[in-house]
Amino acid sequence: MLDDRLQAVADFVPEDSSVADIGTDHGYLAIELFKINNSRKVIAADLNAGPCQAARRTISEAGFSDSIEVRQGDGLAALTSGEVDTVCIAGMGGKLEADILEAQPDVTAKLQCLVLQPQNGFEYLRGWLYDHNWHIEDEKLSKVDGRVYQIIKAIQGHKEPLTEVELILGPVLIEKRPAMFAEHVQNNIDQLDKIRQGLQKGGSHTKDRLAKIEARIKLLEEYTL
Repeated sequence: MLDDRLQAVADFVPEDSSVADIGTDHGYLAIELFKINNSRKVIAADLNAGPCQAARRTISEAGFSDSIEVRQGDGLAALTSGEVDTVCIAGMGGKLEADILEAQPDVTAKLQCLVLQPQNGFEYLRGWLYDHNWHIEDEKLSKVDGRVYQIIKAIQGHKEPLTEVELILGPVLIEKRPAMFAEHVQNNIDQLDKIRQGLQKGGSHTKDRLAKIEARIKLLEEYTL
């Protein structure tokens, strides 16, 4: 049984896709993806030996050792080009997720769908996608233990770059205004306010940065109405 965060990731994976879970940890997402479609290829990959051992154990206990392959490797280096069409990367920083995709261009180029759940660095990750011939098809918010998470589904294809507010809040989230959207906006404002408070103590050399942060807060406050 997945929590709402990982269930939202699983729900975004196309049902007929072949898929790799990068940074699989205990393999729970990979198991759910195989349960959804037991005829598809599912690979569970992780950089470190410990999580790979844990994933193998979990997958074995579920009875899927012959169906889900566990590989140890650095990001998409665990894959060969074209062997899956969808990749999930959940629970890492947005910049790290972008770096993982950028590090293996031959593998990334053959993918059709990315399902990403960054812990931070959302603006950077969204910008990277649009700079590298990807665009966001769908987005969700989920809440686990009081924290709101963003889940992004991206597909190949060039589209116009996102605006500043779309980079921060998410273009589909802005359009759909799902449950928790107001909380999502307020969380971003609160984070910026902490930065503002720190900058206000920094003296005149922080003046330009402080002005940018205050302008960004004002921009986001328009979405609290």
